[in-house]
Amino acid sequence: MKESGMLLHISSLPGKYGCGTMGKCAYDFIDFLAKSGVKLWQILPVGPTSYGDCPYSALSAFAFNPYFIDPDILLSEGLIEESDLPPVRKTNECEYENIYNYIYIMLNKAYLNKDKFKEELDLFIKEEDYWLDDYAMYMVLKDEQEGKPWYEWYNDFKYRNQSSLEWLKREYEYKILFYKFVQFIAFKQWKNVKAYANKKHIKIIGDMPIYCAYDSADVWASPIQFQLSPNLAPENVAGCPPDYFNADGQLWGNPLYDWNYMKRDKYSWWIKRVKHSFKLYDVLRIDHFRGFAGYYSIPFGSPTARNGVWVKGPGYALFKAINKECKNAEIIAENLGFLTPDVFKLLKDCGYPGMNIFQFELGDLKKVPLKKGYPENNVFYTGTHDNQTIMSFYNELSYDAKKLVDKLCDIKFTDKPNLKIIEFAMKQNSKYVIVPLQDYLGLTDEKGRMNIPSTPTGNWRYMAKKDDFSKGLSDFIKSIKRS
Repeated sequence: MKESGMLLHISSLPGKYGCGTMGKCAYDFIDFLAKSGVKLWQILPVGPTSYGDCPYSALSAFAFNPYFIDPDILLSEGLIEESDLPPVRKTNECEYENIYNYIYIMLNKAYLNKDKFKEELDLFIKEEDYWLDDYAMYMVLKDEQEGKPWYEWYNDFKYRNQSSLEWLKREYEYKILFYKFVQFIAFKQWKNVKAYANKKHIKIIGDMPIYCAYDSADVWASPIQFQLSPNLAPENVAGCPPDYFNADGQLWGNPLYDWNYMKRDKYSWWIKRVKHSFKLYDVLRIDHFRGFAGYYSIPFGSPTARNGVWVKGPGYALFKAINKECKNAEIIAENLGFLTPDVFKLLKDCGYPGMNIFQFELGDLKKVPLKKGYPENNVFYTGTHDNQTIMSFYNELSYDAKKLVDKLCDIKFTDKPNLKIIEFAMKQNSKYVIVPLQDYLGLTDEKGRMNIPSTPTGNWRYMAKKDDFSKGLSDFIKSIKRS
């Protein structure tokens, strides 16, 4: 069935306390989607973030960002008092610094009342033990080491000496349980949000980064899964080769997977990760899918990505193992970037829908795509979190290019270009069409852009306003028919 969706991260919901949360703003947004006839809500990765607040560089591939925990729900459940509520935000963007300053103070107050949910908490800890214990220890050690990355810790903990870890569990039992409690609260709130969305016949599309951050609980807990040297430094790291846009390429710095070991281990880590994701989402978008066919490997310590080489990835064997364990899993493959025949073959073998992005589909702007010219088994986007808003994209086109887009999308002088481009997108044969809220609102980059790739600061701060979700917008969205 051809359906439409909206892209808006949890952080971008119009929350009161520094960023969007899993509270009233999430439920109100779901109600808006339901009234508008939108069947899909796509979010970005939900892992706990560190410096830079990038959701694609999380401290864990399994944990949930405590920033999204809603204080008002904690209050209603009797976990905190009204005096424990954080200050209401003062700006129209995410205030991560303020969240960092209050979130753990508030959650420690809630932790004092953890026995209100003792049975649920105990069950959660038992069911999530395959990642939760290591994550909680990692967070405690990170606190004790004043935020230092795990590879700078004392050797006993850096190399996971078992007697040292047993000592940690005894001496820091209370604090380890605190981090497990925080995850219990976050997962509980999200489970309720997802159930409400599903009740309204709305699916949640989640987003899985292909790589883990070097400083993450995942790499610390299972270094054997990654290409690390005996002293646990990366041997090679991830990135993208030089191209027309960047002569030095992109040096991401994530440690690469040891695919030979993972194959011998029957891809157990990946299977756990995907199974875990489907507890949170109905549909899973996997980022940088081409990296499974072949990945770009850069020697650790290289100043740029120029010295990298392409290396064969795990290919279909990985997804065959995943499909065997995760029956009927609905996966979207982010198949953008430098594509080669092996990527197309892998996508075909998997049968997953790929992606097309309007801003990337105009080529040299001499030949433009034909209406309904995209394969049915794909997902069409006006743009993603990494793109300009559609209005900034349109405004920056040359005169001749703009004429071509006007013709393609039937844009007249009196039309709003963003809405006509959305109407064009909805006419495609694609399985899903996903539109960021900012594109519906006609925002420019100055007010609406989520991320500028390779820019380390100033990103991920966009927040919607309550009055953005107007009846007029809802009526417009309902009026667009997928055909």
